[in-house]
Amino acid sequence: MKLKFAIVSFFFLWSLSSKASDWQQLADFGAEGRHRGTAISIGTKGYMGLGHYNGTGNNIIKSDWWEYDPATNAWTQKSDHPAGNYGVIAFSVGSVGYVGSGQISSNFYKYDPSTNSWTLMGATPASFNNSTSMVVQGRPFCFVAGSNQLFEYEYLTDSWIAKNAPPFSVGFWTCSFAIGEKGYIKTSNSLWEYKPFLDEWIQRAQYPGIATSGSVAFEQYGMGYVVCGYGGSLSNVTSEVWEFNPMANQWNLLEEFPGTSRRFSAGFSIGNKCFMGTGTNGTNFGDFWQFDALANFEGQNMENLSIKAFPNPATDYVNFEFEGSESFSSSAMQLTITSVTGQKVYSQPVQSTKIKVITASYQKGTYIYHLSNKNKLIKTGKFIVN
Repeated sequence: MKLKFAIVSFFFLWSLSSKASDWQQLADFGAEGRHRGTAISIGTKGYMGLGHYNGTGNNIIKSDWWEYDPATNAWTQKSDHPAGNYGVIAFSVGSVGYVGSGQISSNFYKYDPSTNSWTLMGATPASFNNSTSMVVQGRPFCFVAGSNQLFEYEYLTDSWIAKNAPPFSVGFWTCSFAIGEKGYIKTSNSLWEYKPFLDEWIQRAQYPGIATSGSVAFEQYGMGYVVCGYGGSLSNVTSEVWEFNPMANQWNLLEEFPGTSRRFSAGFSIGNKCFMGTGTNGTNFGDFWQFDALANFEGQNMENLSIKAFPNPATDYVNFEFEGSESFSSSAMQLTITSVTGQKVYSQPVQSTKIKVITASYQKGTYIYHLSNKNKLIKTGKFIVN
């Protein structure tokens, strides 16, 4: 996530949501529909496979492994994973991926796409079945579901290091994502932030959606996204898409996933494009989708929209100046200011390119502004009141 600094020491994050559809359906997954499979990206390609389906009463366990090329929107079958499995952990570091330690087998493997080969790695320190992992600035972290254990994988030495125990029990079938130097795990309706360099945990804003488990999560443009899943019971599947803004510490409900509601899908990211497919609601799916929160943004050219907040730090007032906002319906644009704890202190429609907000009565500290258009969050930033 790039930070852009103005001369007034103000920074902002790029936006996230759109009026038109954020989703595009792509070529179906290359094999049978399934759920509790896995997916990663390595370089410019995505990889998906494993999983199972059991709708007929028989538990059909999959070991196939497929490569997806976004440039051609095509799937190519690669070498099978050595152990049919589901509910595995999976992540990539550099030019290779790691997949294993799931419901069926505790074996942990490295996949090298340059040779299309799998290598058995050393034993894992715990069973990572039906849990989640995240990579924070090249450092892989894996959670142990049903416990409060977190391990970092030292891929150069094939060794594991126990980290500061999370102050909560990690749920099964939960999800996680990373933004910049921090990792985030959603377990049930709680969201926790992990700072690897401090080995420190912070609780963040409560997840307001339906899904308690079985969701897909990824990062895009510096925001976190949680898609689909189920709430409470397996039959209560949802199509909700929630976006987490780490700077404002708030969730925003976006347009629903346009495919069938589901749980236990798999997803990966390539750059700022996110991909998701498979899953189940009792029926196993093989469809495949791309998510891009800026693809159809109303007004299109985001670089034409800029905001200045000054003076910063402020004392008696802070000025906001908007440029490039002519692409938006000014009657639908709203400027909201909250404290860092989420308390709203100001909210007004944006009816001109300049707004002066009186801050003389504000308590000293940091404040977050939110610019929205037709109830969709566009940009957010912060300023200080002295």
